[in-house]
Amino acid sequence: MKQSNIFWGGLLVSLGALFILKNIGLVYFNWLSIFSLWPMLLVLIGLTMLPIKNGIKTLLTIVLLVVTVTLIFTKTNHWNRSYSFQFDKWDRWEDELFEDDRTEDSEHYFYEPYDSDIKEATITIDAVAGDFLVREQSKHLMEFFQDGNIGPYIFSTNKNGDHQTLILDIKHRHFKRRGLNNDVEIQLNETPLWNFNINAGAASVDLDLSNFKTRFIDIDGGASSVDIRLGDKFNKSEINIDSGVSSIKIYIPEDSGCEIDTDTFLASKRFSGFDKLKRGLYQTPNFEVSENRIYINIDAAITSLEVVRY
Repeated sequence: MKQSNIFWGGLLVSLGALFILKNIGLVYFNWLSIFSLWPMLLVLIGLTMLPIKNGIKTLLTIVLLVVTVTLIFTKTNHWNRSYSFQFDKWDRWEDELFEDDRTEDSEHYFYEPYDSDIKEATITIDAVAGDFLVREQSKHLMEFFQDGNIGPYIFSTNKNGDHQTLILDIKHRHFKRRGLNNDVEIQLNETPLWNFNINAGAASVDLDLSNFKTRFIDIDGGASSVDIRLGDKFNKSEINIDSGVSSIKIYIPEDSGCEIDTDTFLASKRFSGFDKLKRGLYQTPNFEVSENRIYINIDAAITSLEVVRY
């Protein structure tokens, strides 16, 4: 029997048992505790490559499985302990998840008026957790709608010539570990050229920018879900995603040339209509001749990654 089969089979049985115990209320856990054990995958891969007898590999695999299961149960029941395995994309925000007693949902709305002198705008969003949607167009420069128990959000802005910066930050970055609710919708004016800086954390981010001129998108996430749809309103767009455990789906116009540069650990990649130039680098056949070009750079760990031409 393959050592990897023993490890994965035992791990799946343990995870299934955890879900059952959670559903009947005997155990509470979050995914961050489990995902932070991802270095065990490196140990397993290294184990299978060692020039030792299969019997010894099987024994070591069983020991590795026992250690992993023990850590899972330990980490899901003791939230304040120091973790031996930490994923740096989560460390920046997981330690801030929260201590206060805010449980009631509340609604927030604010906007920034549109100034026709503004040619370019940059929006910085502290997403952290919840569902974030950018889809609709606005007569204002930006409109913000939030319904949830995270926050409140603080809005600040400054202008530098024809460039305006919009910052959406959370006032209190201490959140409950369960019962989180944060639904955010952002509407933007389609006239300026837009740049996006998003700290995704464990958020679900849905950016439909097909009607907007988009120069730059930067997303820094931990365990996040990202959907991006770009249009053909600008001749050079760049997407940078730096994440941990993520599901990433990007839609690009078929007439636009696109280059994908990836550096991933364990990833499922689907790049239909792309040519592979070398390891981690892909291009559409029309890249060199297209008037509009899109550059996608992805640095991720365990990821489902798909780029679709439409």
